[in-house]
Amino acid sequence: MRHVDSLSEHPFLQRIARALLQKAERSISPGQTRLQLDRKNAPELYAQTDVEQLQLWLMLLDDLCATGWVTLVLNPSRDFATFTDRSPRLELRDFEALAAWAGYTPKALRWQRQWLGHLGAHWAAPGAVAPSDPEAVLDYLARSPLTLVEDLPLMDATRSLDALVALCRSGRTLSLREASAKVFQARSKVLDNREELLRLLGAAPGQFREAPIQLLVALPDMKADFEEVLFVENLVTFERMADSRSPGWASSLLVYAAGFKGSSKRLRSREGCKPYVRTMTAHAAEMGTATSASIQRIEEWLFGDAPWAVRFFGDLDYSGMQILAALRDVFPHAQAWEQGYSVLGQLIDRGGGHLPSQAGKELQIDPGQTGCSHADQYLLPLMRRHGRFVDQEAFSPEAST
Repeated sequence: MRHVDSLSEHPFLQRIARALLQKAERSISPGQTRLQLDRKNAPELYAQTDVEQLQLWLMLLDDLCATGWVTLVLNPSRDFATFTDRSPRLELRDFEALAAWAGYTPKALRWQRQWLGHLGAHWAAPGAVAPSDPEAVLDYLARSPLTLVEDLPLMDATRSLDALVALCRSGRTLSLREASAKVFQARSKVLDNREELLRLLGAAPGQFREAPIQLLVALPDMKADFEEVLFVENLVTFERMADSRSPGWASSLLVYAAGFKGSSKRLRSREGCKPYVRTMTAHAAEMGTATSASIQRIEEWLFGDAPWAVRFFGDLDYSGMQILAALRDVFPHAQAWEQGYSVLGQLIDRGGGHLPSQAGKELQIDPGQTGCSHADQYLLPLMRRHGRFVDQEAFSPEAST
């Protein structure tokens, strides 16, 4: 890779670099951005009849590609085909590095700087609806930009923030996403994870509530009492286990809480969680009173101190183990469900499962320890030893009945 300091800042390279960066910002495709080096973008390559002069332009392109920031893409060579006959394209590989070299300020950053200046002047004007500490708010927005409003005109974005200041000061309580939609042109997610901003704008603690977690539960057989809870990570497995009860979970309350929502602290507060009972078709007509009584028992456990055993069953991978570790922050005695994990573990022992790279799991991080003895002493060492994972759906409830 070429040393950056030796790269020529020739106007030719600067121009095509900026054109490539601008195209990347306009692109809505998740794939790589490519700039066609045609007569419009690189006329120098087409205006030369002198082979030596053309070679100088190509050497400049080679130098730029040697940085690793871009790659030159050419059609396959043909007899007598010239460089331009091969439809040359530059493919962007490192936006940030190329932008830094070209002195290019991304559009979003330009907008952000303009908005901060606009806000500062607006709040300094007489009669403005300004927060109590404008400088602290500007500092926050510089550190954590509101990217979801960057397509708004500056004045509209400012009006939205003024409306949020007024809403915070009113003391009115709303759900967090309802408040966001109310002040930010029906955009409901602008205020997600923005507790610091809301505090700086004068919101009272708890004024804007997150939507409650919807906790889907499946009751055991109507005649069975339940004092054990089994959290199931994936919906397909949850549904199959609810429909195909086995002695191993016949009297267990099955709980489906998607991903890390199941490990949220809000799970154990009445304001933060709402249990919903999955209706069994065969029992639909007789659910009434029994369901009400069961919901009461579930709430006594969930929001109280009922000492029920809590188990977790999910994918046998590092992400699943991280969910178990996080679940133990909420239910300190939660354990891995050995019956289900033994089936998945046997698959790995027999050479089954998949490599992390085969399922897009290369970036999963080994949690080290979960606090659960079965996970720490058996499941994690098993995955480390074989370097393989198994998805929960490989477990067959029907085969366990």
